[in-house]
Order: sequence, then C-alpha cells, then structure tokens
Amino acid sequence: MTTQFDDFCAQLPFWELKKKAIKRELNRFYYYSFNGNKDVWKKLYDLNIPKKGATPKIEGKEILSKLRDFLAKKQKYRCCYCQRYLYNIAYARPIEHILPRSDFPRFSLVMKNLAVACYDCNLKKSNTVWWRAINPASAYPVESQLTSAFHCNHHSYNDHISWMSYATNDFAFRAYGGITAAGKKLCIDLLHDVSKAEILLSRNDGLREVLDDLKAMNESGLGGDSVRDFVNTLQGFILASTEAN
Repeated sequence: MTTQFDDFCAQLPFWELKKKAIKRELNRFYYYSFNGNKDVWKKLYDLNIPKKGATPKIEGKEILSKLRDFLAKKQKYRCCYCQRYLYNIAYARPIEHILPRSDFPRFSLVMKNLAVACYDCNLKKSNTVWWRAINPASAYPVESQLTSAFHCNHHSYNDHISWMSYATNDFAFRAYGGITAAGKKLCIDLLHDVSKAEILLSRNDGLREVLDDLKAMNESGLGGDSVRDFVNTLQGFILASTEAN
C-alpha cells in the first residue's frame, strides 16, 4: 500500500525490517492524529520501542532527526521561508508545521505540512495562521485553497519572492521583495523582520553569541517554554530597536 511516508522510509539507512517498522509506527500515529484530531508530535518524539527478538529498536527522536535531514535535503538545505542556508546543527533547523499544530492538530503528521525552517523564521512565525478560511476538521487543503499566502510545499519560491544578499567582513544584509500577493504577505509577516534582526546581529558578535547559546539551550530542552519565550522577547526588542533607528 502506498503511503505518504514511502519516500522518507525508503531512503533511511537501516535494514528493511527497521524501515517497515518505522513506516508502520508513522502510519499508526498519522491515523490516530488525523481521525482523532490529535496533535501527536510529542508522542512521536517520546516513542521508545525496545529491541525484542527480531523486532528492532524504534526511537521517536531518531525518526524525527532523520525526517529533519530528509526535509532539509529536499529543500537543498535552505530555510523554507528566508532561503538562508541551514546550519548543520539541530537547533538552527527545526521542523516547521506550516499549518500550526495549535490550530490544526490533525495535520501534525501530514508530510505536506512539514518543512524545515531556520530557527529565526520558525520562532517569528510561531503559531501564526496565514489561511484563516481553512477548516481545521477538513482534509489537508489543496493548492487552490492556499493562494492567499505562500506555502513552501505547494508554491515555487522564485515565482513569489525575490531576494538579494550582500555581505562584507563586518556587515550582512538580505533584502526581500514580493512578486505576488502571497509573496508580499510573506515579506510583511515574516521576512522583513528577520532581515532587520540579521542586520543588527551582524554588527554585534556578543549579542549573536548569547542568542545562539539560548537557542541551543531551548533545543536541548533546558528551560522549556521559558527559554523560547525569552528568546522571542529578546528578538522583539532587537526588532524594535531597528525600528527606532
């Protein structure tokens, strides 16, 4: 039977028995999520099936790590929103739920809803919903329902957004422009703020290092939501300072 997880599971560097076991678990979580309108992301992360006889050990953390790598490769190792290259460290490339889990729990394990964003874009977007007309209890939306905003798994980036990058030893700058209404919305809602923060941080090595440490702490689970909230607040102040200047 063909499933949405076939391509992902096929490229996993495991024996066939383990690949089949992982696909079975992913399908189990998916149907539980979709049919029950449940967010299963944390349950999948916490999954831990010990090895027993011929049954291989299955860990959710390992599955999500491989999924992150799969999505990043699919995106040519660029953030799905700002197109900056993704660093080869987990906290710099979180898995992004395009339709957020908070409002659309049944889409928490829909492959079309998953991408990899840089930490800055993932944090700035957070639980923002860009398509308010979508029914959370319906099937996953098709392209005709997503025209009001950019969706990285349905739209070509270069058809909607243009960007340029400039950098010297002491300064970095990236500018974005919307080509379509959906591209302009992405620029206004996300990209312009991320660009302004990047400019400020490129001039302040100390502040950038502190933020990087906090991001790493958040990814490791130390501090939980309080760290994420603090980073979000701090970046809000950074953006406010760019407005003042």
